[in-house]
Amino acid sequence: MRISLNLSDYEPVNYLWADLLESLGIDKSNKAVRQALDLQYMTGTKETLPVLFIETCGVALITFSLLKNQTGLSFCGENHVLIFSHRKKSFQVLQELK
Repeated sequence: MRISLNLSDYEPVNYLWADLLESLGIDKSNKAVRQALDLQYMTGTKETLPVLFIETCGVALITFSLLKNQTGLSFCGENHVLIFSHRKKSFQVLQELK
């Protein structure tokens, strides 16, 4: 299923990961991020970024070019996850450290 996501209407923040940890705990939060990264590894490409929807822990993929076009943020590489909150109108990009 394809949905439309316009990130230009949302604010980049640095607190969504802390909010997720507070609401779910460290184990479930880490599992949710791992599932987003698993989606990237299974069906993504080098041009995609996994999205974790904080309210539902649902996951999706977007492209780095969409992120840049809509927010001005430019980066690429592996092990990034965009945490997204529709309710708070915000998003945060995480980089998983190995």
